[in-house]
Amino acid sequence: MSIRRVVVGFSGGVTSAWCAGWALRNFPREEVILLFCDTKEEDPDTYRFLHEMAKALDMPITERSDGRSVTEVARDEGAMPNDQMAFCSRILKQEPANRFLCELQEQGVTEVIRIMGFSGEEPVRMQRHTALCWQQTSFFCNVSVRFPVAEEGVTKQECWDWCSCTMGVQPPEMYSWSDHANCPGCVRGGKNYWMAVKEHRPAVFEQRKAFEAEMGFTIINGCSLAQLEVEGVKRVVGRKEAISIGPCSCGE
Repeated sequence: MSIRRVVVGFSGGVTSAWCAGWALRNFPREEVILLFCDTKEEDPDTYRFLHEMAKALDMPITERSDGRSVTEVARDEGAMPNDQMAFCSRILKQEPANRFLCELQEQGVTEVIRIMGFSGEEPVRMQRHTALCWQQTSFFCNVSVRFPVAEEGVTKQECWDWCSCTMGVQPPEMYSWSDHANCPGCVRGGKNYWMAVKEHRPAVFEQRKAFEAEMGFTIINGCSLAQLEVEGVKRVVGRKEAISIGPCSCGE
């Protein structure tokens, strides 16, 4: 007998939340799982959004986490994660999700459809995760992946509006200054992002700056946060996926 599960990467951003709604509209509710892998350094308002959205969707959150924070993983690995070596994402998000696939297989699940909130502007990430699912099929049950935001041509602004207007859940406060709701101080960010962290999450900036000094590595290639703090950025770069956080099209 074929048993299917639809596993939504429920990460705390507006696109993953929209994907959860999409999954519930397109698959039987009993097949859908909202999977959250906690980095233990998420923004407090992201946790608020996750729980309020899950309640609005009338769905439980299934959490599978490593248990360590980004900082703890970096200490254990003896290296500073950065954009070229973001092992924190692999260890704290990808590996717990893969272990969850093993759990499903042990429960008799024969097919898993993974739902991820990547947009059409992220083709490389989509290609990489498609390849990973091909590899996973060799070890687990039949695993495939869907990218509904890209498939439907939905914008991040439309995902925001759906969360705010349709579901009545205010998206994470991080979107007022960042393109995403990753853990603040995301190692994949560039100089402009880190200057925004300094302004809006100064405690995070100071912690990461001190951590660079402790570890002897830098997050940004060729530039420490202490150096960036003094020199600033030579050219201000606009946000790639900035969204309006005012009234949406419904006027609310």
